[in-house]
Amino acid sequence: MNTIRQIYYSFPVRLVVLHLRSHLILLIVWLILASFSAGLAGRFFGMHYLMLTPEYHGLVNFWSFLLSGIAFGALVMVWHLTTYLLCSNRFPFLATLGAPFTKYSINNSLIPLSFLAVWLTCTIWFQWHDELTSTGEIIWNITGFVLGALVITGLFAAYFHLTNKDLDSFNWTPRLGGRVLFRQRLPSVQDIQIGVTRWRVDTYLTERGHPRLVRSVSHYDPQVLEQVFRQNHWNAVVVLIVALFLLMAQGIFMEKSWARIPAGATIYLLSSIVMALYGAIRFWFRQWGTAVFLGLIFTVNLLTGWGLFNYRNRAYGLDYSRENKAPYAYKEFEKMATPAHIRADKAATQKILENWLEKNRTPENPKPKLVLICVSGGGHRAALWTMQTLQKADIATGGKLLRQSALITGASGGLLGAAHVREAMLRYAQGDPLTPQDPALLEDMGKDLLNAISFGVVANDLFFPISSFTSGNFSYRKDRGYLFEHQLNENTRGFFSRKLSEYRQPEQEALIPMLIASPFILNDGRRLLISPQGVSYLMQPNAGKLAAQVEIDGIDFGRFFATQQADSLAFSSAMRMNCTYPFIMPNVWLPTQPSVEALDAGFRDNYGIGLAVRFAHVFKSMLGNF
Repeated sequence: MNTIRQIYYSFPVRLVVLHLRSHLILLIVWLILASFSAGLAGRFFGMHYLMLTPEYHGLVNFWSFLLSGIAFGALVMVWHLTTYLLCSNRFPFLATLGAPFTKYSINNSLIPLSFLAVWLTCTIWFQWHDELTSTGEIIWNITGFVLGALVITGLFAAYFHLTNKDLDSFNWTPRLGGRVLFRQRLPSVQDIQIGVTRWRVDTYLTERGHPRLVRSVSHYDPQVLEQVFRQNHWNAVVVLIVALFLLMAQGIFMEKSWARIPAGATIYLLSSIVMALYGAIRFWFRQWGTAVFLGLIFTVNLLTGWGLFNYRNRAYGLDYSRENKAPYAYKEFEKMATPAHIRADKAATQKILENWLEKNRTPENPKPKLVLICVSGGGHRAALWTMQTLQKADIATGGKLLRQSALITGASGGLLGAAHVREAMLRYAQGDPLTPQDPALLEDMGKDLLNAISFGVVANDLFFPISSFTSGNFSYRKDRGYLFEHQLNENTRGFFSRKLSEYRQPEQEALIPMLIASPFILNDGRRLLISPQGVSYLMQPNAGKLAAQVEIDGIDFGRFFATQQADSLAFSSAMRMNCTYPFIMPNVWLPTQPSVEALDAGFRDNYGIGLAVRFAHVFKSMLGNF
């Protein structure tokens, strides 16, 4: 019984009890991270991959684990700093110790060490069982992570050891009647005297891990104890503020490849920001801290929803000037879907199909098979699967699959992969030696995209995008949407760097199949039909005699945004709109009045079949000749 009591009243255990009672939000952060690591949460999105096998410059190695370890070490130190601000006044004996923050951190490490044990177990098993990594590599990777964590915690510990003061530094007698500052956030002299804020602690651990009995503080001057806590607290606040500004400054280097740290590391940094913000609010508002924290989140969400303090992401190449907004109204859609426009667009597409037929028809095969390719969404995995399937099928058919394809539709990553293969077709037709079946294309598409996006979130988008760039005649802010497109082009040798209009002639000459992106318009559920060709004939289902009763459910992008320079749209922006998964990438705000936003095409048709069927129905009389 005495042993249990001794354990319960030891400083490490008492701190855990205090956190369970008063700091559940901080504990939830650790719980979420542990759930990600164990695959209990976010498994569908691959969160355990990010946590257990961090990737840096396309490689999972010592350096990627080292960077993740540094970020984890920063999280641990923020945990110690935040809880020290909130808890230390409950343990007055700390002020009597040499290096009080160091000793507090050692005793406050049960929760971080518990998470580390979970993470180590999961990553060792995952690397050995799933990644088939050798034992030597696993040990080397773990060494990198632990070394990174030790380096950053060691630097912080050294700083606080040198700058934090203890009782020996305050060997003067405070002036009687002097004003005690910040008393609403620190224990008052009377509180310390009567022990209102004190929690019983019998033993604590020293730097060497040895247990020591806690000394009484009743014979110390309470004002001197308060001075120790105040100096330590302000030191912690300064470090947190400096760390936050350093993180913001990193956003300046977001285009540099060396700055794009592993996505798992950014998760640790994001958790650090949440902890620091919560700790600051609790420090200033005390019992009202949790309510203020939740209220702040709600208020920020509300204000950004109204467009305040929030930069709306844009489609690069379009004109967003205030005086040149496209009126988003049903009567405007009807103006585009007139019989004259539909006849003109159908005639232009029929010419494309005739060119396709001329290209593929032979005396032995006067009626070649016309192929419509529909690809499904599913992120990066879908992009790779689509590319692999198209390449293997094209090889198996002797090159006929891609050559006889007339249209590609789909959503998200699938269309991204198909567009990559299509660009290779165009370049090969123009003399590039890289064939559409080359495995190098698959390697390029398989390179990491998430590090750039996640780094953009933590170092840039959480605050406010300040850097800008020029596309065409217009300037735009750099955010994670820009970083996605930049990284995509960097990975794929610039395969997505064309303007939308640059595909018009190759499609018309049937050098490559037509490709129609169809992002989902969040505000009314319509599809935005992005193509260099006129596609007004796809704006409305063909309902025969009931056509007048069927609503227009698609918008011809080129015609609708003609005055906003639709032809100048970056093709990478078109692809990004088509695979914009919420929160991972920003919704794309379009230059309309009222404003509307574009999202992943998969929200409406994750396979592109609906659009392909509508296309086939429009040209059914002509397709019968193929």
